[in-house]
Amino acid sequence: MSTIRIRDVKRPRTHAEINDFRRRGLMEGAIESMAINGVSGTTVQTICAYAGASRGLISHYFDSKEALMAEAFKHLFSGVAEEIRRQMDASNDSSALARLRLLPRALFSKRVFTQMNRDAFLSFWHEVRFNDLVSRANKELYVGYRGRVEDLFADAAKENGVKIDARKAAIGFIGLSDGLWLGMSIHGQTTSPAQATDLCLMFIDAQLASGGSKG
Repeated sequence: MSTIRIRDVKRPRTHAEINDFRRRGLMEGAIESMAINGVSGTTVQTICAYAGASRGLISHYFDSKEALMAEAFKHLFSGVAEEIRRQMDASNDSSALARLRLLPRALFSKRVFTQMNRDAFLSFWHEVRFNDLVSRANKELYVGYRGRVEDLFADAAKENGVKIDARKAAIGFIGLSDGLWLGMSIHGQTTSPAQATDLCLMFIDAQLASGGSKG
């Protein structure tokens, strides 16, 4: 996600702006606590400490700690997605294939593949097993992400005059890139971001060169 955090933003003045500021601060406090302390070490106290907020604010803005965790996970995912879109939109090449090939480059870029993001995602993926609200959010986010990647593959295939199963290509790409993210987060830099990017690009090129798997 962006390196600009809510605590670095000028404090708002209107009531609505203050509510949004505090709510976002609590979500980012939860993300930071999950990244640093993990699931077992993340409590109402640690979340509020990282957010710079009083304990009573959580119950004011969220129905429960579990609800806060789900919204924090969405906030983390949205921040990453926003940065990826920014990098893709900044390219001078607007072709469908170029945008598709920019996806893995953004996924493993320095602004996305950060230690904070990796550690936070690891903890939230663990939380998926035990928090129904986080599990539900994860499923919704995955379906939306898969749809966007599927559209990228479909557009690139159409542009290059090949027929592919865009859904299978999207599932395969996400499985590969998520697996690399997970493995590199757990085992460290046994694989470099550049190597991970190259592996994903190889998958993309193979799908479009061969027409993908249509069976």
